Amino acid sequence: MTLASFAGCAGGDGDDGGDTDTQTVAGGGDSDTVDMDGFQVPSENVVPQSELDDAQAIPELTLIVNPPDAQPDDHETSMFVTEEIAKLGIDTTVETMTWPSQSSTVWDGEDWDMTFWQMVGRPSRLDPDEFSVQMGHSDFQQGYNYYFWEDEEYDEKVMAQREELDQDTREQLIKECQQIFHDRGPSTFLMYPQKTIPWNSDRWEGVVELNGMGAVNMLTFANMEPTGDRTELNIAYDQQLQALNPFDQSGEIDMIQHRMIWDRLAWPNESALPEPRLAEEFNWKDDTTLEVPIKQGHTFHDGEPVTAEDVKYSYNIHRDYSTYFSGPVEPVNEITVVDDHTVEFSFDYHFAPFPMAAMGRIAIIPKHKWTDIIENRMDVDNPMLYQEDEPLGSGPMEFVHWNSSEEVRLERFDDHFDPIAYEARNSRIIPSVQTMLTQLENGTLDMLANYRGDKNVLRERVDQNDSLTMAATTTVGFKQISYNNDRPPFHIDGFRRAMNHRFDKETIVNDIYSGWGSIAPNTLVSSALENWHNDELERYEFSLQAAANELIEAGFVWDESDGMLYMPADNTEIDGDDEP
Repeated sequence: MTLASFAGCAGGDGDDGGDTDTQTVAGGGDSDTVDMDGFQVPSENVVPQSELDDAQAIPELTLIVNPPDAQPDDHETSMFVTEEIAKLGIDTTVETMTWPSQSSTVWDGEDWDMTFWQMVGRPSRLDPDEFSVQMGHSDFQQGYNYYFWEDEEYDEKVMAQREELDQDTREQLIKECQQIFHDRGPSTFLMYPQKTIPWNSDRWEGVVELNGMGAVNMLTFANMEPTGDRTELNIAYDQQLQALNPFDQSGEIDMIQHRMIWDRLAWPNESALPEPRLAEEFNWKDDTTLEVPIKQGHTFHDGEPVTAEDVKYSYNIHRDYSTYFSGPVEPVNEITVVDDHTVEFSFDYHFAPFPMAAMGRIAIIPKHKWTDIIENRMDVDNPMLYQEDEPLGSGPMEFVHWNSSEEVRLERFDDHFDPIAYEARNSRIIPSVQTMLTQLENGTLDMLANYRGDKNVLRERVDQNDSLTMAATTTVGFKQISYNNDRPPFHIDGFRRAMNHRFDKETIVNDIYSGWGSIAPNTLVSSALENWHNDELERYEFSLQAAANELIEAGFVWDESDGMLYMPADNTEIDGDDEP
């Protein structure tokens, strides 16, 4: 069944089902235009079938999304969007896939058209470099640039911001990158979701609602204090822990364990800016040399001292092996131990994001243990794939036990330089939303560290319980629909811009997602990052005529017999110019 519709050349009534058109037709006046179903095109852009080549035909476009029982709002949005795209004369369909299948098809493959995709907020993403470089630069097409997008001007500017010494200039370069993404980028950004975290505020204080991250973050778990005699913090996730490995980070539940077991040189403050943690300070001796003294007298959980040698070893693992965190250390050309508690990083160029991108992410591991593991015990090719029986770090909490389908238990490390105020944290795996809510209400749980159920129901339940509080925070993550830029017709800038005009974001965010997020202009830098977000970007108007105008200007034509859209005759191949 196709979704395309066509009123023919006799003229339609102009009703486009809710579009707010303020556009006039491109390329023609009233005397030489053809009325389609809700928009007009110049007569020269409506041609007989005999003048169309098979290569110009646009195949049915498929949008991949998770099943409705897994992500109901994402699925409803996908159905809504494909119906709107179809009004331009394009066959569209929605295909549901589980997350593993979707990831394999899109992330690891090339045989796809469109995909619904979400990127979540993480501390390293509080600096826009990670998203901006890895999701936009052409060198990352085997990774986060999974849509095969290339733009020389973007590549130049996004690498220039990495080397920029002046913060104001760097912010301006990031905003210019956003403008390029907005004008000719590979995706349509829908929203910056709000992360909703409920907790028992009668029992616990000190929760930190970190800008761009929400209430579940390292500052919260470092600062929380019981108001009474409660000594253990019980939190819940609905997904299993994937790994407890200092070189890997497979999901949010993994990340929250990491940051308590292993210290970092830095982590974000409440303003989402990097500040020293294990490090005493960041001392830029010159543009390409960073000296970092670390705290003296600190030990790993086994009592062995944490030294500069451990820091150097920890960072070199990511330089010597391909790990989850290898990207941020790529600009490092040498690491030098100055003395027992000082390390020096030398760079190929000034790498401005290093404090957040690397120092805030890379775990400091015990050299004495991992040297033995790698040389004598590791039975895999990469330490990222090795699982310690008892993970050993120097963070504020020590590993106790882990049952992947039930619970992770950590206990306080009393000798930490910033000790926590409770004795233990139990991260429980509870797949059922209803069970999570019930246990929060009856006091079994103290916090829901993630919640994928109906947020309106959550709000209602929290409002009915005086012991509970909920934070709803706009995150640095986003929801988007991405286009395979190596697949016609998405190789044409004008086609992707036309797609942007088929998204009724007001309806999507306020009705489908019930307002639990902020409408996104077409940029991957969230509005939560006030200094970085380009607030001068104009949102694409939800308009059939505006979409048609983009297609007209890009040389697309419509079949006069059935109203189906065809590519420009001179731009049907990927290696052709992206605009005629």
